[in-house]
Amino acid sequence: MKTLKYVTVATAMSLLFAGCTSPQEQPSDKPEEKKQTPSTGTDAPAPPKKVPDPVTLHFYFPGDPPKDQQAVLDEFYNRTKDTLNTKLVFNWVPWDQLKEKIGLKLASGEQVDAVFDAQWNTMPQMISKGTYIQLDSYFNNDKYPGLKKAFPPTYINNNKFIDAKNEEHIYGVPFTRNYGAANTLIIRKDLRVKYGLPDIKSVADLETFFDAVLKNEKGMIPFGVKGSLASLGNWLEPYTKPSDYAAILAGDLLTKFAIHDGKVDVVFHGEDISKLPPPLNDKQSAYVHEITARKWQQKGYMEKDVISQKDDSGFFKSGKFAVIGGDTGSGTLHRELRQAIPGAELEYVSLIPGVTEGKPGALTTDFKAWNFSSIPVTSKNADRVMAFMDWLYADPQNHDLFEYGIEGRHWEAVGSDKFKIPAGADASKAYSFPGYVLTWNPAFVRYPDDFPESGLKIEQYTSKQESFTKSPIAGFTLNAEPIKSELAKVGPEFKKARTIAMLGLTDNYEGVYNEALEKMKKMGLEKIRTEIKKQLEDYLAAQKK
Repeated sequence: MKTLKYVTVATAMSLLFAGCTSPQEQPSDKPEEKKQTPSTGTDAPAPPKKVPDPVTLHFYFPGDPPKDQQAVLDEFYNRTKDTLNTKLVFNWVPWDQLKEKIGLKLASGEQVDAVFDAQWNTMPQMISKGTYIQLDSYFNNDKYPGLKKAFPPTYINNNKFIDAKNEEHIYGVPFTRNYGAANTLIIRKDLRVKYGLPDIKSVADLETFFDAVLKNEKGMIPFGVKGSLASLGNWLEPYTKPSDYAAILAGDLLTKFAIHDGKVDVVFHGEDISKLPPPLNDKQSAYVHEITARKWQQKGYMEKDVISQKDDSGFFKSGKFAVIGGDTGSGTLHRELRQAIPGAELEYVSLIPGVTEGKPGALTTDFKAWNFSSIPVTSKNADRVMAFMDWLYADPQNHDLFEYGIEGRHWEAVGSDKFKIPAGADASKAYSFPGYVLTWNPAFVRYPDDFPESGLKIEQYTSKQESFTKSPIAGFTLNAEPIKSELAKVGPEFKKARTIAMLGLTDNYEGVYNEALEKMKKMGLEKIRTEIKKQLEDYLAAQKK
């Protein structure tokens, strides 16, 4: 592990993190497990097992149910009636109601057997309150071979959380396809080629493309961004941090740390940057979002009323935006763009040095997933939930049923790692399950057979452990319970200032931050600073033991 010098981290009023005191296991140089392959059916038959009593499990997910969900569940029941004997109720909750609704369900005593949660949602405080059960015994256990194979120690051990007893345990099944993000831009490749421009490898190249769009595409905005994001997006971050920084975007209150010999200086965004290391003690780097966004606003690269924008991807698909920030996780965006605009083509671009070239260690990560399924202590069916999870990951045929649907009806395999929509099927009505709530796993990944090569290359790169350098503070999360009321006041105030400054709506971004900071000091900003400093210094001290 590198010597820890300086770290940049962001935290938020909406995230109640649990502190961490012990280092997590280092990943191996190469992934421990290869892609899963379907069973051949030639294994010796196992002794007959007693069919368990019937049970109905209630899962809670954010978002909307996929089309044709019932057909998939019926197929699952047909396959498992003599083994799992389990019925599944998938309760889908609107994103903006997720926290409140789950809290009410748990408080009322209604049946809740598994809930979607994450460190950026309510998971840390739920763990601190003892709301979720420990799942350690289900992993690396021969009684659960599917889980053992899909979640090897190098993966599952990086997905533990610290509880109220200051002990590290597994409190959720982690879901991710990759070990980190390459922070990509999504660009209209057909327009770039039309203008005779080379591949985009820098912000300067991007601005040249923007100029061509303004000149040639009447009514099209070069760069689109969702107003609620309150910045240009993470894709610009590589220009603000050196390799020994670890950036954790976690919401509204942006916090930077200067760490030297185990002592921490906490600097909130907008404060004096002189204590920070290069390049963040340089104004051009520290405020790259604000400076870039203002320049783009003045040049007409962005919408004037950017705060009101709620559907950047929709505007991109309809031809109103030439570039948006995004990731490679969508398997349908390229297809939807083509359907809306015949001849249109997109490409994924990462401006992080080393990603395009496939350089090992170009990205930094804590090897922790950002999506989990946790089991409340009130559930009487923990073993049955985990038996279903074990079945799901025991064989690609099981997994693919839930992630892609019924083979031959919803999808067709193309080799071992791709799929396509069956001929004659309406792609707009296809089954599309949000895998981050249940099925994402690095060992079970298929890509659309027509997925852009640029996106496939980045996806394959970020699915390899060796593409990443482990963050020097991997394992640290802030226990916000002691400062939750202060964060609840400070977070929204900072976000208002950040939205104006980072979306380029003011020349005087420093003045906007100064005004907000004065208000935030009266809301408990110094208490937040003191608590962050204490917890991070305690964590660093524990790392040395």
